[in-house]
Amino acid sequence: MKLMCNSRNALHMPYKQANVIKSEQFSPGNYEDYTMSVEAQLQSRLSHTTDLIDTYQSIDIARFKQSMRHIASPVGVVTTHQGDLRHGLTATAICSVSMEPPSMLVCVNRNASAEQIIARSGSFAINMLTDEQHGIARLFSTPGTTPEQRYTEGEWHTLVTGSPILKGAVAAFDCVVEECIQSGTHHLYIGRVLAAEYLDQNILLYRDGLFRKLERII
Repeated sequence: MKLMCNSRNALHMPYKQANVIKSEQFSPGNYEDYTMSVEAQLQSRLSHTTDLIDTYQSIDIARFKQSMRHIASPVGVVTTHQGDLRHGLTATAICSVSMEPPSMLVCVNRNASAEQIIARSGSFAINMLTDEQHGIARLFSTPGTTPEQRYTEGEWHTLVTGSPILKGAVAAFDCVVEECIQSGTHHLYIGRVLAAEYLDQNILLYRDGLFRKLERII
């Protein structure tokens, strides 16, 4: 069964009921009339943010892309499977979400063919590449390659979910989908980490349209 992503505006997400901070919690004479809840404070700030969005337009796409090109990002291959079909894609929008429970986030373009498999299977693996595995990053990001052609390089195995795990990756996280959020052109997948592997290797980076390696520690 295919997962359905939540379409949520970050400015209008529901908040859990916040506790009221009463004046008795502060020293006498300070904040005597302060009774505003944390939720009320947040709503006030969000109202101001909404006004800014209504007043100002987003920057043009070209300027945004040029700005993002100056940021170095770690490179990973997101893998998934459905039955015997293996699929995957190269991604740079990857980060940890929480330590308790251990969880990871990856942003996947909704038009990516692998995205449909992630949604149907409810699982994925994040394989963070070493600087020697740049060929795999190119293979998984080349248009026109079939799903199986993407696995012709590297050694692959599985851990818990069945999503392919790359041998020799800097780190690999085997995840089950906990939440999917639709935002613009992408789906944000948050996955609970069920298993992980790692090696002491230099990670592959991507900046200004090129794959790069770490040169030195400062």
